[in-house]
Amino acid sequence: MSAGLLDNPNQQLICVDANGIETGAVLDRRSAHSAPGTKHLAIQVLVFNKKNELVLHERPLKKVGGGVLDAPTTHVLAGETKEAAARRCLLAEYNISKKIPIKILGGYSYEKDYGDGSCENEYCLAAYCVYPGKITPAAEHAGMVFNVKASNVARELASGSLKYPVWLAETIKLVQNDSEGKKFFS
Repeated sequence: MSAGLLDNPNQQLICVDANGIETGAVLDRRSAHSAPGTKHLAIQVLVFNKKNELVLHERPLKKVGGGVLDAPTTHVLAGETKEAAARRCLLAEYNISKKIPIKILGGYSYEKDYGDGSCENEYCLAAYCVYPGKITPAAEHAGMVFNVKASNVARELASGSLKYPVWLAETIKLVQNDSEGKKFFS
């Protein structure tokens, strides 16, 4: 069994269809991430600093899909709003408690089987924000942080780099196509 399946196994996730429409069902995190998985709602927040650099962190190996460079990512829990999930994630991973504007965009459906009993089967919302302060990652959820030029990450993802999670490429595409978000990639 994958160690990632033991990460908050009893969290109650919102089940959705491939278009992100809620089905009315709720499922525990462990079951949702056990291959082949059940489609559920997630959100990823790209954080940019005051230099318009993208802030990424090392995703812990104990998490499903760990060992890559990632942005804050979580599930929208049963009874929780999308914005509340994004804010909870920013606090848990980067210790960002300041109420900063977060722009939530549309989403995308994806699946990934890791071959160890764990998988991703999510409809992930893309979001982004600018945080001008110092980021102090929480070791439980985020390893060392890196400030990188967003266009470099987009280019590496387009060339098939495996140092990022499967979902980051789609989040970046949505932010790049946003009228305000595209400035971070120029």
